[in-house]
Amino acid sequence: MSWVLGAESVGTTLAAGSVVAVGVFDGVHRGHQALLQEAWAQARARGLPLVVLTFDPHPSEVLRPQKPTPLLCPLTHRIERLLQLGADLVVVQPFTTAFSHLSAESFVQQVLQQQLHAQLVVVGEDFRFGHRQQGDVDMLRRAGAFEVIAVSAVHDESGERIASTRIRAMVQAGDLQAAAQLLGEPFYWAGIVVRGESRGQTLGYPTANLVPLGRLVRPPEGVYACIAHLEGRRYSAAVSVGTPPMFPHSPPLVEAYLIDFPPRPLYGRLIALQFLQRLRPQRKFESLDALVAQMADDVAQARAITPPSQG
Repeated sequence: MSWVLGAESVGTTLAAGSVVAVGVFDGVHRGHQALLQEAWAQARARGLPLVVLTFDPHPSEVLRPQKPTPLLCPLTHRIERLLQLGADLVVVQPFTTAFSHLSAESFVQQVLQQQLHAQLVVVGEDFRFGHRQQGDVDMLRRAGAFEVIAVSAVHDESGERIASTRIRAMVQAGDLQAAAQLLGEPFYWAGIVVRGESRGQTLGYPTANLVPLGRLVRPPEGVYACIAHLEGRRYSAAVSVGTPPMFPHSPPLVEAYLIDFPPRPLYGRLIALQFLQRLRPQRKFESLDALVAQMADDVAQARAITPPSQG
């Protein structure tokens, strides 16, 4: 059992106790990784399983529905990263309106004590929880039900704090190398292939039209070199984000051309993209021939930038 939906689903699995790391962990960036490393070391020293409690959807979806926070990666990738970093069990707690009304005291008693059997809780130093965010680290300690470790914020080489909000701004500004440095991996985006207008196929570059897997942050319009992941295999990819100026009536799109991929229908399949570098902005060409020539150059650049494909 690597992950479960809801703390109430754990049952008696953790009856002997656990170390619990709590947070949204969007992007699982280097700051999160430091917290998880501390939690893992404490769990191993105590001979207890490490449980990571995360929340979905992002609390802003419920608390601030008029301005929800776009995510740095889909939930599936977050779970995968948390397991890679040492979690024995990831608990995805649905953040519903009812859950948002749970008092801080009830969160401690019902979730941390009764359901997760926490002996030690590891959180960030600014962690807040419970209805109207009334709970904090001091309250966790006053509860006296378990030990508490509050991990300090992590700063990058320039001395600035590493935070999901800052990384989102980097991605939205197209500063993908800086975002990757703070994430510890290239920015990860995923979508489901849907039917498009087949223009790419007509032009000799069949693309997969992608609908995002949830509310994900997106880089600015342009053409990018990416690594595409499909069904356990990796491909170099040239990816167009936004409305192509040559086709102004098209909806904003994320279109991926998987280099050296044998052409076949992919409708309904999941493709994950790791964005490595912005190649150029979107622009209008004087003819379709000029567009095709530029696409050939985009593909050549993407092939040179990305690792060899595994098709």
